[in-house]
Amino acid sequence: MGTRRSPAPPSDGAEIERQVRVYRSLFRLYPQGFRRRFGPEMAQVFRARLREARVGGATRVAMLWLWIVVDLVGSSARERLESIRGVRFGGRMRGGGAGMFRYVIRRVVISLPVLLIASVVVFLVIRTTIDPFAGLALNPRVSPKNIQDLQRLYGLDRPLYVQYWKWLSHFVQGDWGRSLFSNRPVCPDIRDALANTLVLGLIATTFSLLVGMAIGLYSALRQYSLFDTIATGGAFFGLSIPNFWFALLLQIFFGLYLTQWLHLSTPIFYTAGLYTPGAHGFDLIDRARHLVLPVLVLAVQEIAVYSRYVRTSMLEVLHSDYLRTARAKGLTERRVIARHAVRNSLIPLTTVASLSIGALAGGLIITEAIFEYPGMGRLFVDAMRLGDYLIVLPWLMVAVTFVILANLVADILYAVLDPRIRYA
Repeated sequence: MGTRRSPAPPSDGAEIERQVRVYRSLFRLYPQGFRRRFGPEMAQVFRARLREARVGGATRVAMLWLWIVVDLVGSSARERLESIRGVRFGGRMRGGGAGMFRYVIRRVVISLPVLLIASVVVFLVIRTTIDPFAGLALNPRVSPKNIQDLQRLYGLDRPLYVQYWKWLSHFVQGDWGRSLFSNRPVCPDIRDALANTLVLGLIATTFSLLVGMAIGLYSALRQYSLFDTIATGGAFFGLSIPNFWFALLLQIFFGLYLTQWLHLSTPIFYTAGLYTPGAHGFDLIDRARHLVLPVLVLAVQEIAVYSRYVRTSMLEVLHSDYLRTARAKGLTERRVIARHAVRNSLIPLTTVASLSIGALAGGLIITEAIFEYPGMGRLFVDAMRLGDYLIVLPWLMVAVTFVILANLVADILYAVLDPRIRYA
């Protein structure tokens, strides 16, 4: 019998082509249009790199494949997302559109873990600092066993991680629980308080932005003029006035003195509440008369802050090189200011305004307390006073969510105002 000869090892070229076929099979991770457009070039580049790697031995080949797999996973996911984006927004976006889309997606993805970490911190802080049954323990008719039964009823005797998971799962589903003391659902109370606070805060912020931007822009364009001097002094005066003091002055003036001087039966602007007691239905005039004084209290300091930021930023932009270049090209001064200067001067204002708007969900505690306004600030103070953690927890999560969303909107506005940011 003749001896069996082992099969001859494949030639170098055949082995390279076999690995190229394996590499081509991985192209299915990419969208079809991408495979058709770039597949042949990528295979040719891979073939050249594989030849170079085989000279260095098996270790170099293994390192090449490791790098290829990592690159395929990352780039294929990106191209799949790009193909979805192209269909959803009506075709392929070029230049700034694609960069803007990637920028927004990046910011949204970053915001999700931040929100999750915030929920853990909020839960741990509230559960370790608030004892909802501390007041009951002072009652001699309440035994320790009664308190233990209540803790077992609300699940407070379980480990913290079990309590957190149960609370988070219910919160995400919209079940925010019931108040410990009123037994009312928490969600409607927070929703109504949030709506009232947003109405007051957004009106005050919009009014402050319009007035503050107008003052700041005109002061920058008329630097060291009489108007600029008055605006600067008024801004420092507005920043120096405490909110509670200004609110009390307005209440005394409109609620007492002006009513007596004009012999009115009711004040021109009401000093407390959201609507007149006994009123039925929605009355726009009545609601406006209740909102004017709180809006003025909130707007005084915000106008001062916004006008200073806009003035400083505008002065810096007016002396920049690209504005001198725009003027040298023959653009009119009005076009230079409106098209280039104003847009770039709004970036610092975007930061301040977004933080102010994001903080609105946390309530305007001092203003709402003085004017007895039923908003988020008043709800929080009442819940903390009673130790009602089932209201405090979702309240804090709503406030944190608004802050994160406001920062996300600010990041997007940065990219809109300055295209260089979206490519950073």
